Amino acid sequence: MRPLLGAAAAVAVTLLLPARLAGIGTSAWFDDDLERADRLAEGVEGWLAGDLDRAGFSTGSALYDGEWLFGSYQMAGIAFGQLALAHPAHRGRHVASLERAIDGLLSEDVRAFDAERWGSDPLADLDSGANHHAAYLGYTGIVLGLHRVLVPDSEYADVHDAVAEALHDWLVDCEIGLLLTYPGEVYPVDNTAVLATLALHERATGAQHAEVVAATVERMRARWVDPSTGLLIQAVDYRTGEPLDAPRGSGTALGSQFVSFADPAFARELAEAVREELAGDLLGFGLVREYPRGHGGRGDIDSGPVLLGWGVSATGFSVASARLLGDDDWGRRNMRTAQLFGAPVREADSVTFATGGPLGNALMLAMLTTAPLEPTP
Repeated sequence: MRPLLGAAAAVAVTLLLPARLAGIGTSAWFDDDLERADRLAEGVEGWLAGDLDRAGFSTGSALYDGEWLFGSYQMAGIAFGQLALAHPAHRGRHVASLERAIDGLLSEDVRAFDAERWGSDPLADLDSGANHHAAYLGYTGIVLGLHRVLVPDSEYADVHDAVAEALHDWLVDCEIGLLLTYPGEVYPVDNTAVLATLALHERATGAQHAEVVAATVERMRARWVDPSTGLLIQAVDYRTGEPLDAPRGSGTALGSQFVSFADPAFARELAEAVREELAGDLLGFGLVREYPRGHGGRGDIDSGPVLLGWGVSATGFSVASARLLGDDDWGRRNMRTAQLFGAPVREADSVTFATGGPLGNALMLAMLTTAPLEPTP
């Protein structure tokens, strides 16, 4: 028995030690540790202070390079807005970083990816009823809204009002009830950002968007949430609204974070669906499937690599789902995976994920600073 017990012990150490090593320090991310958040924020601020451009990304596609540049500023903006709301004593610093992110988002260079796809500039199209630019305007609108909540006399008030009013009117008039991201392309997750934009605009200004937000959430539940899993359909037909893709982990997890600004109950439903239908554990590392069982698919620009069904983006975005639900155990397991593959580098005043680049670091900061939902009565 001794040789068998010795072998079993060796196997156990070999299997469990990596998870324990990768888990060192993960608890702090879920203890509202201001120092830990500030260290990652310092790293993201370093990226924002640099000369970010499309050339810094290498997806192999000019469109995707532009999307990743845009996403770096957008996720940073969400993160700094959330930090400013959560930690008023540090509000000045975080609002300054939020404003740098907004300046990037509104710049012509960052808008270019969307303008090239549509053949028209998203900010110049705010008087148009056809070119919705749902992703650019919705994602940007969240960041503008967070700033307006923090700074009521925001210097960006005019563009914020114009974006929110256009999205509201288009959503009311849209035949299928969802706005287009690109010509002929509709994604429910991008429309959760539209809802977040409208809700934050109402919170900041008192404008009346609640009716259209509530109606759109009900349409999503009825048509674009898979009834068997509770997960959000990834893509739909722009003419009929019929699903074109499976329910997906990446879109559902990110959608739950966005829609938490607009409808906490719907956000909870989506986050719980990710946890119940897709979450798993491998040797102590948290993983999330991109597709529910019964559906198959390969990785794409949304999901990142999909390995044996486990999705990179779904796992990263679900850190926010764990935060929303207050499920620290699940969040810590997913952070073990993020730390294992992200390779955190600690310096005097900052921590960065070495393999994440500007987008990965901004995304993790946004997910980790997501505010928990209020407990269900």
